[in-house]
Amino acid sequence: MIVQHVNIIIFLSSEPGGQLGGRHGAVKDMRVRCSTVILAASLCCSGAQRIWADDGSVVREQIRRYRAAHEQEIVGELVDLLSIPNHASDTENIERNARTIVSMMERRNVTAQLLRVSGAPPLVYGELRAPGDRPTIGIYAHYDGQPAVPAQWRHPPFRPVLIDPGSHEVDWRSRRQYEPESRLYARSASDDKAPIQAILTALDALKSTGRALSVNLKLLFEGEEEINSPHLGELLSRHPEALEADVWLLSDGPIHPSRRMQVFFGVRGEIDLEMTVYAATRALHSGHYGNWAPNPIMLLTHLLDSMRSEDGQILIPHFSDDVRPLTDAEKQAVLKTPAVDEDLKHELAIATPEGDGVPLAEQILKPALNVHGIQGGNVGAQAANIISTEAMASIDFRLVPNQTPEGVRAAVEDHIARQGFLIVHGTPDLATRRAHPRVVTLLWGPGYPAYRAPMDSPVARAVVRGIEQACGSPIVELVSVGAAIPMYVFEGKHHRPVIGVPIANHDNNQHAADENLRLQNLWDAIDMYSVLLLGLGNDKSLETPH
Repeated sequence: MIVQHVNIIIFLSSEPGGQLGGRHGAVKDMRVRCSTVILAASLCCSGAQRIWADDGSVVREQIRRYRAAHEQEIVGELVDLLSIPNHASDTENIERNARTIVSMMERRNVTAQLLRVSGAPPLVYGELRAPGDRPTIGIYAHYDGQPAVPAQWRHPPFRPVLIDPGSHEVDWRSRRQYEPESRLYARSASDDKAPIQAILTALDALKSTGRALSVNLKLLFEGEEEINSPHLGELLSRHPEALEADVWLLSDGPIHPSRRMQVFFGVRGEIDLEMTVYAATRALHSGHYGNWAPNPIMLLTHLLDSMRSEDGQILIPHFSDDVRPLTDAEKQAVLKTPAVDEDLKHELAIATPEGDGVPLAEQILKPALNVHGIQGGNVGAQAANIISTEAMASIDFRLVPNQTPEGVRAAVEDHIARQGFLIVHGTPDLATRRAHPRVVTLLWGPGYPAYRAPMDSPVARAVVRGIEQACGSPIVELVSVGAAIPMYVFEGKHHRPVIGVPIANHDNNQHAADENLRLQNLWDAIDMYSVLLLGLGNDKSLETPH
């Protein structure tokens, strides 16, 4: 059965980069704004058809006028949400976030509720249905954020500040409209509260046109994405109806560095590892005991050297045995990905990237081992002439299809054992340390697998056509992004395709101090969601598979 309308489900979940004001992207002359320009003519691709009626120009002008007339209101509502601290472990404030989002949804007549399991932030679920038998689309994002260290920020991370292109702070309350290159600085401004604001504002804009949606809409906002979504699977298994969709759109992460809108069809999986090696039971004078007492920092760094080369190649035997080769469609997509490496090298002051000249778009399709912290002894003014008692490393492994966390763990532990280490999974006792010259504690996170959707499925092509019509130009299609997002969870038992639709600027300082959102990216996202909600149901490629 060919269906003329589509249901949409939105998932917003919980889960680091630029200087204030002056930096607005690596490739200014390549800027392509995803504006309210919507193509009324058919796209010149096989099987495509317009998703807008003949009066589409009237509708898009109404949407543009609504947004322009309500910029202060939109920014104000987002500021209120950004003002609430949102680390997943902050139970009181994470609850405030969830209830605030429920109120935002209910103001749009979205039926909302909180789904709970013990010890987890609430999952915010909402639904806005249209009549008729229509396919369902899911959209995911998250409302929790990374930890924020206020001393590292120019402004408090939960006191949102609007900075204009001249690096001046703007009193947003005193203005009705803003320079679109201005940026809003706050934790989670881009990762990942912006999509929440964009999709709800799109509902406001569409209501102002008096037009009915071509889709049904469900909303689900998670509160612990940034700590690897440990309860998401359990929550959704208790509420399987929430996963019933024909396609999922995940709105997380940044757009392409060229400023062109992009979609991605996969993400890498992840598993974390905390590694500790040991030496003497007390700190020793390096003059008296140097060259005799083992140095745990040296033990640790040599172990890490055995696991990863300087150019990023993973040296662990059998680590990549399960890696799935790229399909022909994926290989073609890699070749078509705009080259941004030279611009990023200049922007980031990197003389020679890892990978022996392989482009970034290809490198992120490979497994990765990242050491994101080493601790042992002290440096600078706190340095002392001692041999430390232990050294620790914090590692994340990025997985690709068909690797699993269990397979990676087995390969890593086998390699470490072959380096002469006794592996324990807790603090070793003194007898163990006396009996074995090399002891290492390995504490693993749960991890989750990678995901990659078929790029050439009819549903995927329909979503791409819809976004291109919203943007008025071709978009960038990425095989996968390097980030780890639990896309696999949303595939469900029916193996629905899951597609990433990010909205944030690429230089948003995601996960770092001075995280920011370029306002034009928010405006573009409102336009895009408006187009998809109003028109995607008219794409005849979307057939109900039920």
